[in-house]
Amino acid sequence: MVIQEAFGSAVTLRRLGKEATAFYEPSGGNWIRLAPQAAVVTGGDACVEAALDGTNLLALRVFLGAACGPAG
Repeated sequence: MVIQEAFGSAVTLRRLGKEATAFYEPSGGNWIRLAPQAAVVTGGDACVEAALDGTNLLALRVFLGAACGPAG
């Protein structure tokens, strides 16, 4: 998957196998994990927790509709 950062850089992330990469969306003040087959809307904000494996960024958890980084 590719994430476009706010300042223009594109970051390529790999998803973990066996549905280990989890996608969440906000619902009633909580984060709800999406089913593995759920459609994900593109073009919105997303905050990704990732691990670095050599030169590969591995997406662990993806929070849809959330921005990352300090507010300011």
